[in-house]
Amino acid sequence: MKEKVKVFKAIGDETRLKILILLSTKNICAKGIAKHLEISEAAVSQHIKVLKEANLIIAYKNGYYVMYELNNEVLEESKNF
Repeated sequence: MKEKVKVFKAIGDETRLKILILLSTKNICAKGIAKHLEISEAAVSQHIKVLKEANLIIAYKNGYYVMYELNNEVLEESKNF
């Protein structure tokens, strides 16, 4: 139950929800997220931290960049609450 609470708290923020919507269309790095949403990279970093703690996103290295993608498994599990 605690994991589901983390998920719902994470998606309760408008900016984090926008990040998830963006990630539903493509995998992207933090700089790309910041540019797309017109917020600072520091703000993106804080939101990414919360989303990662809720296991909503997965980070992977692609050359120099850390890319982010949705963790669809957790999203599917959250539907069944």
